[in-house]
Amino acid sequence: MKSKYVIWVLFLSISPFVTAQNLLDKLNNESQDIDNYTMATFKGTHISIGHSVETRKRNTLEISFMSRYWDIPNSNGKSFIADKMSTRFGLDYGISDRLTFGFGYGAGNPASGIMDAYLKYRLFRQTDDGKNPLSITLLQTAAYRTRFVYGIESRNDFGSKLAFTSQVLIAHKFSRNFSLQIAPTFIHRTSSKSALDDHNHFAVGFGGRYKLSNHVSIVSEYYYVVNELESRETYGAFSLGANWEVSKLLLQFKMTNNPFFTEDSFITQTTKNFNFNDGNFFFGFHATYHIQF
Repeated sequence: MKSKYVIWVLFLSISPFVTAQNLLDKLNNESQDIDNYTMATFKGTHISIGHSVETRKRNTLEISFMSRYWDIPNSNGKSFIADKMSTRFGLDYGISDRLTFGFGYGAGNPASGIMDAYLKYRLFRQTDDGKNPLSITLLQTAAYRTRFVYGIESRNDFGSKLAFTSQVLIAHKFSRNFSLQIAPTFIHRTSSKSALDDHNHFAVGFGGRYKLSNHVSIVSEYYYVVNELESRETYGAFSLGANWEVSKLLLQFKMTNNPFFTEDSFITQTTKNFNFNDGNFFFGFHATYHIQF
């Protein structure tokens, strides 16, 4: 009887220690997993003209301003610094560390009246130990046009003015300075004005970032469309630029061959080739600032 009492006391004494030790082991393993994630594959939620695999942290609000400036060939008149400009104002919010929601509105021809929204979910994250070599993020966007852009849509009713883009963003950070991303893309436009144009388009995006210093990096993107528009001549969207990180502010400067900000537009409706001689490029500026609540 006495020996049973001793065993019972020992059990009660050891049990809290074992439970606490198990809890500490779990917390330690979770901490190691978090520390093992590869950080900052791309600094911002956009590489240049398109989305990156990055999502915003939980309860973080990102305020963004995008713009394009360009000249009209053989035109002498300029307003401000260029003949024309288009802009997009956006708000992005981190619902969780993995899920981000965003909304934007365009102004200035041809982006005027284009409203867009998106959901972005981080499916996998690259780890430093090599067990998970890729970061994979799912992106779903929707865009609504209140006016004609290039007359691609039939625009008979509300439903015919919509377009949707689905992307699988796949990236790998090769080193502290170098990251690459590939983006298989599916675009659905609810209507087509011309019988020649398909409602569905398949494309592949390629993007890269090379870090020159702690605060400056070179970025570039290109999108190849498998089945282009038939009613007008289009080209693959291309951009080349530099990112400058200043605390919570990220400034992106770019040259591109399109004035659009939504994926369905710049991927499938870029009508200019990247050509310095003919003035077929646009200067872009993108500023983002995030607030942590």
